[in-house]
Amino acid sequence: MAENKKHQVFISSTYSDLKDERRKILDILLMADCIPAGMEAFVASDVEQFEVIKKVIDLCDYYILIIGKRYGSINEESGLSYTEMEYEYAIEKGIPVLVFALDESVDLPEEKTETEPSKINALKLFRQKALTNRLANIWKTQEELVGAVAIAIMRAKNEIQRPGWQRGTEYDEASLRREIMDLQHEKAKITAELNETKKELISLTEKNDYAFEDCLIKVKYHYYWNKQRKSDTKDVELSEIFGIISTEMLDVSISEYAVENTLNDSLFANISTSCYFSDKQFVKRVLLQLKAVGLVYSKWSKDKSNLFWGLTSKGEQVRDRLILIKKPEHNKNA
Repeated sequence: MAENKKHQVFISSTYSDLKDERRKILDILLMADCIPAGMEAFVASDVEQFEVIKKVIDLCDYYILIIGKRYGSINEESGLSYTEMEYEYAIEKGIPVLVFALDESVDLPEEKTETEPSKINALKLFRQKALTNRLANIWKTQEELVGAVAIAIMRAKNEIQRPGWQRGTEYDEASLRREIMDLQHEKAKITAELNETKKELISLTEKNDYAFEDCLIKVKYHYYWNKQRKSDTKDVELSEIFGIISTEMLDVSISEYAVENTLNDSLFANISTSCYFSDKQFVKRVLLQLKAVGLVYSKWSKDKSNLFWGLTSKGEQVRDRLILIKKPEHNKNA
């Protein structure tokens, strides 16, 4: 049974000279059970529109480029037309590109032809580059173009496997509901643990500004001995943990993964076999405790993909106080 998928196809070209061809290709793609994209609403004419187009291209399975005798609007920064920039972006993203270039012998009205020498040369270079694509075709008439597109898109769907789009109702709804319920249960559990931790922190901070120094943390960990996994615990002062973390945060912020590796290397340095925390939330809870007493801060990366941790001004002061070598007290009665 064939997969019930629809493939999204981006159509790229200059617009005013090829709008009739674009409309016919739109019809062909619909008949081929594809989802056309990049039509009139997505013709780029400035940087802001081009950023929108890039996001549309990211969602497409195939990319169709139609080349006529116009080069199109040029981006001042790159010196390329927006059509060529779309093509370059699709190539960069690894999207299969189908090229259809008008035969140079075909005569067109003046309004459909470039007259500026610089644009004529740019179009020539762009055309030469695009025609090196193994999925390139030459057309003379609209009928030839339509036929070539129909054959090329069907061949591409058969020969170049792409994700496509599938109706959500075709997935196992019961499994999805169970997964959602499991995630909700896990979220509730974590939320309860965090609330409990916040209560403990409030109690600590009410007693003493640096009460964390008297706080013992029970560290649960696994290790392997004679090819068998063993479990154990060790009590560590939170101040010691902060000392390890803060030394790693010298003028830089680090990821939670880096914090975990640093603690692992330091806390288990005297154990001959490799160890790892048995509590997956241990590092996160420690960082939240330190954040609650104002010693560390957290911030997201620009793309919101990673969370980084660093020392606050208060954290730097406490770190320096912890690592300073104290002058030994002399015996006054000596």
